[in-house]
Amino acid sequence: QSAPFYFYRASLRQSLHLFDEALADLNKISAMKADNLESRMVRFTISFVSGNYQAAEQACSSLKQYENSLYAASCFQQLQAVSGDADAAYQALKQAMAAAGVLADRQALIWASGTLADIAERAGRDDALALWQLALQLNRGDLYTRARLASLLLNQGDYQQVMSLTEDYLAVDALAVSRAIAQQYLGGNEALVRILRERFDEARWRGEILHKRAYAQFLLEIEQQPQLALLMAEKNWEHQREWPDAVILSRAKDAANAVQVR
Repeated sequence: QSAPFYFYRASLRQSLHLFDEALADLNKISAMKADNLESRMVRFTISFVSGNYQAAEQACSSLKQYENSLYAASCFQQLQAVSGDADAAYQALKQAMAAAGVLADRQALIWASGTLADIAERAGRDDALALWQLALQLNRGDLYTRARLASLLLNQGDYQQVMSLTEDYLAVDALAVSRAIAQQYLGGNEALVRILRERFDEARWRGEILHKRAYAQFLLEIEQQPQLALLMAEKNWEHQREWPDAVILSRAKDAANAVQVR
């Protein structure tokens, strides 16, 4: 098989949260000495998301060879933010984006904008919302960015905005769950909750709950089952360790502990 085939399959497997299988395909590309910017970015993303920061750092270092250093700056500062200094990482990436300016190609700017928004949210900055909105403006079709923005709006209690953002996206678990939670506060979420229950029950029956973070949030916020939510959040944490994964794990722990205290 060719390198493009393995890259396409790695991207598909990544979208299905089959990270080990995706990395196996990327390793085949490396063995063929056919690595390029895109394959190295996917390798960084998978390693970062799964919490393998040493592998993520190696992938990030390999991006420095490309002319557009905004990719390398983005991944390096994202790693810095995880290691504890999110504010410094935010400032450094913002400076790198300003330095790149109009010379930055659109894809690099999209990548950096999403990274900056993620770092800002991790740091608890007030401009996190505006940065996620900018990231979505730059890449309207990106479901991950849309889901992160919806989640932040939900946390801030802007339920009408969540409704606008999630309309026509009910096939996406994270967006559908955010919508159901917003409707819970606005009234009239019974039909959507029924759909989501059926969807998650069917996935459980098949033994393939892909979006464990969304399911943990559903169990916690909609079903009011903190112990089950904690179990799902812990299972999710085994494979996925982004900022929203840490948030749902922390919330589920707090809710489960509160039930035990009562």
